Amino acid sequence: MKTISVRNRLPRSESNRNRILVLPGQTRVVIVFDSNIWISELGLRSGAAAAVKFFLRQQGARLAIPEVVRLEVKYHLQRDLREYIEEIRSNYRQLLTAFGKLKELVLPTESDVEAKIDELFASIDVDTLDIPFSFESARGSFLKIIAKLPPSDKTQEFKDGVLWSDCIMLLNSDSVVLVSSDKAFYQNRKYSEGLARNLRDELGSLPNDLQIQPTLSELLKAIRTRVILNKDALADAFLRDQHESVFGMLTRHGFELGPKPSVSYELYATENPKILFLDFTLMYPCTDLRDDGRHDALLQLKGDGSFEADSGAFRHLRSFGERLRFRMPDGSEQENRNHVAFAAGITLGHKEISHKVRYKLEDEEP
Repeated sequence: MKTISVRNRLPRSESNRNRILVLPGQTRVVIVFDSNIWISELGLRSGAAAAVKFFLRQQGARLAIPEVVRLEVKYHLQRDLREYIEEIRSNYRQLLTAFGKLKELVLPTESDVEAKIDELFASIDVDTLDIPFSFESARGSFLKIIAKLPPSDKTQEFKDGVLWSDCIMLLNSDSVVLVSSDKAFYQNRKYSEGLARNLRDELGSLPNDLQIQPTLSELLKAIRTRVILNKDALADAFLRDQHESVFGMLTRHGFELGPKPSVSYELYATENPKILFLDFTLMYPCTDLRDDGRHDALLQLKGDGSFEADSGAFRHLRSFGERLRFRMPDGSEQENRNHVAFAAGITLGHKEISHKVRYKLEDEEP
């Protein structure tokens, strides 16, 4: 068993105090991301967001999307994408003027932009809960603006007040974690002082708890969970896939594979919260079948692939080759290698490039 967490860990005492765990029989945790998180994390397409979605799925937590957040995120991301496209188009015209002739530039259309924003919300792959805009939330926000209370005490931020009212509504049935970098929600506008006092007072009579986190990094410290990877199953799956290459090398050099390897690996969150990317090394002790006095033989197998945490299955395992090291009777070291090269596919015309996420998950302190 290997325990996996993410970078930037809190000291253990802080980690225990802020830990968000979903246990059988308890109310579920609902995560609410403010607009600033959606926008800064590229519509939850960043590496840190990939790790968050993986752990939320592991814990069975839900992601609530208030309508006020959806509308604001949609507006800002559409505006940003249009600006990116126009900037590229303008620079292309300058290059075309300078060079006189270039390959045709293909950019997303306006309908592509609109469809992509809708897809961002539809392809999260985490259990979601939509929160429609309501009169009750609007009224609660307006009252805070009148009273000049956080989160509407400085700029009369109507959206923030509605978002807070939506969180209060969720607390009637679920525990809530609000993730917002907006300092209007924090006491004296300082993250270190936690939730603003008047907002804390509103929580007193509610049946469930609310936590607030300023960034995805802080949220990750609270939701990391164990990822169980069966090392023996990994070794068996790799040997099944690479049987011909591995045992062919052993046969050529007169060695027999030992029964149990040492296994080391690294796991990475990907754009799919159901799947982790896996980078691993297997070290097998080997026995000399020729009885030539060769000893201390080790076969190193390196590879990568995918790991499905729900099922424990390994997919698409690739080998980077084999490295066999051993000592001769006189003590000198010998080495034999079998390299594997991966050739990129031939592309005619414009090459299509896909976005991939690899966010390393680190071992948790013992």
